[in-house]
Order: sequence, then structure tokens, then C-alpha cells
Amino acid sequence: MGLLFDLADKYNTDKRWQDHGYVLIYEQLMESKRLTTNKMLEIGFGGGASARMWREYFPNADIYCMEYKDEEYKDVWNSPELEIEDVDLIIGDSTKVESWNEMPYELDFIVDDGSHFSKDQMATFMLGFPHVKSGGLYIVEDLHCTFEERYGATDDIYKWVFNMIMEQQTPGRNYGGNFYQCRGAMPEIVRDIYSYQFTKSLIIFQKA
Repeated sequence: MGLLFDLADKYNTDKRWQDHGYVLIYEQLMESKRLTTNKMLEIGFGGGASARMWREYFPNADIYCMEYKDEEYKDVWNSPELEIEDVDLIIGDSTKVESWNEMPYELDFIVDDGSHFSKDQMATFMLGFPHVKSGGLYIVEDLHCTFEERYGATDDIYKWVFNMIMEQQTPGRNYGGNFYQCRGAMPEIVRDIYSYQFTKSLIIFQKA
């Protein structure tokens, strides 16, 4: 177990091994890029635990967080404890195009730990994935929540992803399966997704 495990414990984020355990796959995906990562975004700020973890883990990166703010939580958002040095907190709805106007492109990583509703995860992906650089990763967390009643009890996001996979595979019949040869024949929604990886409660999209 490496640095990310220690930082997840230090800041008590639920990504730590004792909770969701995401640090296991994240360290596999990110360790070799830790010092060369330039920009990353997490959607869903919460109490800032993960933002603090990312800030220390990626010492050379610009760290962004996007969080929805409404009147119910206005006093919470005024707390000085949520001000994290060198973390750019963007207040906005990740499903709305105007919230992405402040967000740069060429992000190394996007982690969606937002509302956990499938409809929001899908809408956020459509707006956020163009901001990922070639070879970068877009990660949707907490897919187990979609089966809970409070999050809609639906498998819509799985159907959506597998439909995209099928849209990619159909042109491949004519090009021997080579992604880049097939790319021009693919629908726009999928032509920039090079790979999909499902792990425990996560889906990881790699940008072509």
C-alpha cells in the first residue's frame, strides 16, 4: 500500500480502503502519473476530504472541485474550513453547460463523486468528457448507489454504457476491429472513448 492509502486515511475520505476502497484502483491508475499530472477535477466537494487528498497526492497539478450550492447549505459553504489552499472550488451544477464555462480543457483526470443519480452522471459525462485530454481518464464513482431507492433504483447507466459499446463495435465489423480505423464511422458520442473498464462500483473511461 502506497502514498494514496496514507493520504486517504489522513484526510478520512470515504475512498479509503476501509470504506469504498477506491484507493486500490486509483493508485494503480495514477501512481505513475502522480508527478506529471497537470490538472484534475473532482465533481462533488462534500467536506473537502478528497480535495485535500488530491492536493497532496498531485503536488504539481491544478486541483479543481465542482459542487452544487443552494440555499439549504448556504451557511455550510460560508465556513472557512472549506477553504483549501491551491484548490479551485467551482460552485455549479455539473449537468448544466454554463457550469463548465470556467473549467479548463486537457484535464488528466475527472472523478465524478456527485449526485449519484444515473441521469446526472450521464448528463455530466456528456459535458465533462470533452474536457479530458487524450489518454486521460474519466471516472464515475459509486455505481452501487444507482440500485438504491433514494437514487432511483435503476440500471440506466449500465444500459447507456453498453449501448455506447455496441455503437462502437458495429463499425468494427468492416475494419477488423481497429479502433482508429473505425473511429470515423462511429457516432460522435463514442468516437472519443478508447476504452471502458468496470471495477467495484466504478466505471473508468479512457479518452482516445
